[in-house]
Amino acid sequence: MVCRSTLVTLSLLTVLLAACSDDSGSGSSVELPESSASSSVPFVGGSPVVVTEVDPVNTTFKDHEGGDAGWVEFFNPSETPVNLAGLYLTDDLSQPRKWAFGNVPVPPQGFMVLFLSGKDLPDYEAPHDSADLIGHGCWTWTDSQNEPVAGESRADNLPGKSKICFAENGSQAFGSSMQYGVNEELGWTSISVFVGTGSSSKNDVLDISNANEILLTGFVTAGRKLSLRLAQPDVDDWLGWESVIEGTGDSNTTYTIALPQGTKLPDLENIYGTRFSPESNETKEVNMKVTSYIARNRGHEPHANFKLHHKGGSLYLMNEDGAIVDSVAYPAMPVGKTWSFGVSPAGAATYGFADPSPYGGAFSSVVYSERSPVVSDKMPPSGFYKEPFFVTFYTDEESNAHVRCREGGALPDASQPETMGLTVSSTTVLRCASFMPGKYPGDVETRTYVFEDQPTIASVFITANPLSLFDPDTGLYMDGPDAQAKEPHYGANYWSDRELPAFVELVEPGGSEPGFAKDAGFQIFGNYSRAREKKSVAIVFREKYGDKRLEYPLFPAYPELNKFKSFILRTGNFGMDYIHDDLASSLSEGLGVDYQRSRPAIVYYNGEYYGIQNIRERSNRYYFETHYGYDPDNIDLLKADNSASSGESSDYTELLDWMEMHPLDDDANYQYVASKIDIDNFINYQQTEIYANNRDWPSNNLKKWRVRNPASPWRWFLYDMDFGFGNDMSEYTNNIFEFAAAEDGEDWPNGPKSTFLFRKLLENKSFTNKFVNRMSALLSMNFEKSRVLARIEAMMDEISAEVGRDQKRWGHSASWMGKVLDGMKDFAEERPGVLYSEMQEFFNLDEIVSVTLSANGNGRVLVDGLPLDSPSLKINFFKGTPVTLSAEGIGGGIFAGWSDGVMEASRTILPEEIDALTATFK
Repeated sequence: MVCRSTLVTLSLLTVLLAACSDDSGSGSSVELPESSASSSVPFVGGSPVVVTEVDPVNTTFKDHEGGDAGWVEFFNPSETPVNLAGLYLTDDLSQPRKWAFGNVPVPPQGFMVLFLSGKDLPDYEAPHDSADLIGHGCWTWTDSQNEPVAGESRADNLPGKSKICFAENGSQAFGSSMQYGVNEELGWTSISVFVGTGSSSKNDVLDISNANEILLTGFVTAGRKLSLRLAQPDVDDWLGWESVIEGTGDSNTTYTIALPQGTKLPDLENIYGTRFSPESNETKEVNMKVTSYIARNRGHEPHANFKLHHKGGSLYLMNEDGAIVDSVAYPAMPVGKTWSFGVSPAGAATYGFADPSPYGGAFSSVVYSERSPVVSDKMPPSGFYKEPFFVTFYTDEESNAHVRCREGGALPDASQPETMGLTVSSTTVLRCASFMPGKYPGDVETRTYVFEDQPTIASVFITANPLSLFDPDTGLYMDGPDAQAKEPHYGANYWSDRELPAFVELVEPGGSEPGFAKDAGFQIFGNYSRAREKKSVAIVFREKYGDKRLEYPLFPAYPELNKFKSFILRTGNFGMDYIHDDLASSLSEGLGVDYQRSRPAIVYYNGEYYGIQNIRERSNRYYFETHYGYDPDNIDLLKADNSASSGESSDYTELLDWMEMHPLDDDANYQYVASKIDIDNFINYQQTEIYANNRDWPSNNLKKWRVRNPASPWRWFLYDMDFGFGNDMSEYTNNIFEFAAAEDGEDWPNGPKSTFLFRKLLENKSFTNKFVNRMSALLSMNFEKSRVLARIEAMMDEISAEVGRDQKRWGHSASWMGKVLDGMKDFAEERPGVLYSEMQEFFNLDEIVSVTLSANGNGRVLVDGLPLDSPSLKINFFKGTPVTLSAEGIGGGIFAGWSDGVMEASRTILPEEIDALTATFK
């Protein structure tokens, strides 16, 4: 707990205690919830503490586990400490002992915060087990020291310092001025400012396993992101557990970093240092000077066994006799505000809306006990209009609501002129709110009125401060002053992962108003696509903007997907085509491989037409919440290099290490691997990438995932397949199976580490046969040319009415884009034949033979575990390669035998011995 002594005048305390003498808790004119108090529940007063702040929608203050439950702050006005043991807290007077305080000491004229999280931790636990993480072993390394090709990144000593680590004011400190440089010949960048916990030797480790957080105090350049990775002996320091902080530019800032518990990464028992560097997407200079760097166990505040009501409620502090000793009622909160005791604009002590200030902000805060009225019911909905209309906010006979509006995307404030109403006759972005003197402003209402024909596909309106987006110097969408001349213009503003507040609306085709309209975060998204004129962006929903999740069926074809943490507006292959990645990945539909669902939309920025983009899911840990209901914090999600973007990688990397030492032609070893990974899922994933001929893979654009507890098998995720499907951006044209299993490929795109799993599994003959036969089946199913061509036509038909305007807006060549589309169709026509030829070559297979497999009745046939999606399919198998067939009843069907008289549901055939086979079900 961090407590600050607060000097409280006697008169202010008197007002405070009087304000808490009944259930209203404030005496303000804000509409508070009706009290549930019964006349039979006495109020006796005499509480040793008073409520000074209530935060039902916590957006800033984390508990010891990183949670953000609502909280209430108590103040002890006396000159002696008090303990709250023996008191109770409830939000329902029919349950006067709903939650009991344990050992909760509150210092004299000090504060205590209680989280209402449902966790039920009755005692306060003070911080303990602190450990200094600044040792005497410090060093730096950047790519400029690489040989024989040197990079241009730098990590310089701070001015006046001869070393990275130094003594200052009697304490150890460290710092550096860092910036990534770009060297195309080298092809990668690296900065490592290493601070050991001791000597920086891997053998000189510090046990911080009792700690659950790190506190870093010092200067980090404002708005710049600094990565820190904890180093442990069994993992390369650049792959250590990572946390990223964003600088404030204030040397007195303490950055709090929560540590995971019970993991192998980080291994908190064996930490020998920390590797600091600019975050991977941070291209501008990052300066840091750290004056304190410690690990500690934070302890914890008490936690009640129930939660605060977001829409307002009451809290009652009860004594042993069931009488009320203190209470407070709080209203619904504006996002980011708390119900706090402070001073009104008129100088009166009262409760009202204020900025969150746990542990000591009361008494000095300016609070607003009343709110200006809303104006939402005065404004027509966003959408597409043909005729001018008039918006009336109030008339002379009505009370003056002091409405102020601003056009163009910026938020209104009290400096704008008042308006009683206005005429809208052309495309207009309007943001309005009520600003009554002495009251907290009303919610800002945002509308986008577009005077043009409504698109035939969904429309997305993004409203944000135009200076934040498009100012030539500071706009996130712009090059800015530090952009390098050469593409992809590293150092440009759009290479920052900075998040802006925005208002996002979606209008369905034919809709007269938005399907949803939400405040959200806005980020530039992607890699090299950032340098394009039209950029991919991510829309993120956070409690600090309003809602933690978007609850809306974003994809009409998948109505069950209706809760999203974020989504992407993706540009794809800008100027080449509109469907490349979406087409390639969605061909796996029905195969159980995870991929990003998608739909096209027309995007408008502050009312300006920006053309076609694809609404896409994000391939992060929240995807699994949307699709499976999994806790995002229980997901291990790994990148191509096996580093974790969520959770940890140790289970997967340990499996690879085991496979290095165990040949998989041994069926027992193969079965062990099959218990750790979903073999069928891996095959379906691998074959989708191979069919698409993706040559920006597998050393890139590869993800695998699992549920950590209870552990599930590892599965794979398809994303970013723009290099495939006939795209000629790659110089690699060799046999795709050879490419995917290469032992000596370049680090990119197919280095040996990334092809290892496939190569090892191919050691097992049963896996190889399964892989070959399932690819043959898929070439008659998902990858069959007429199906793929039909999918191309359907995707282009959906956007056909919008393509011309988008091409004109961005200066695209319709002729060139037509040729690219024709190339994709040619690819679909030719790909099956190419794959059969390349399979024969790589796997040394015999000639092709056709077998027709059918199901008669309520059932289906499976080829080496792959269900056929049609009652009858003609499949080209390979002579001499055994095929395992299974008959499986569906919808109550019972297997009754094969057409050749065999009664076993599972059997193995040689395809050259049979040309047709039917499984019968009854």
